[in-house]
Amino acid sequence: MALETTAVGESEALAAALRAYLVEIRFSFSGLTGKEATLCITRAVAQWATASGWRSRREESMRYIDPPREQSAGCFRYWSPSWSAFLDLRLMPSDGPAIAVEIDREDIGTAVDKLRDEALRGHPALWIRWHGALRAELPAGVARLHLPSRCTRSPARYSLSPVTGTEAITFGRPLTPEEQADALHRDQERTTEEQRVAALPRDRGPII
Repeated sequence: MALETTAVGESEALAAALRAYLVEIRFSFSGLTGKEATLCITRAVAQWATASGWRSRREESMRYIDPPREQSAGCFRYWSPSWSAFLDLRLMPSDGPAIAVEIDREDIGTAVDKLRDEALRGHPALWIRWHGALRAELPAGVARLHLPSRCTRSPARYSLSPVTGTEAITFGRPLTPEEQADALHRDQERTTEEQRVAALPRDRGPII
């Protein structure tokens, strides 16, 4: 089922349309490793995009709105969030904003942060969570489709029964215009500062 263009900008409509497409093609898998199952779902989402007349890109780079901060853990120092990040998929309709998609087996990871910032930029944000219980709270503007799978032990292999249309869809609260305006202001401030620093003369060091 292709998504109507009138619903392109709505994360909730995206989740419902994707679920309807998976029902239509009787999407399922059996006996896959975690990595294989994620790849299988990714292919299905990309096929849905093609059926809707959209382009899709895997591992598309994105940037967080707020700059990373240096953190310490004992003698180890690191940046959080990292300077760069990648979306599992970015879908590109011809007549609407790009759509951010993350596909995960667990809540652990950076999907929530990435989708939050994409939603704040005005991009529809869709999180496909397969397997396991849902614990992460959804950010504003983000929709989540849950595909519950079964797992065997030692070695772990995952199976998903054909999607029936009863799979849960949950939503974060709507974003307010004030939240989006503040996020875009912070994003622009960061970009301006990075451009200013990049234009500064570089210290060539001592001449020997």
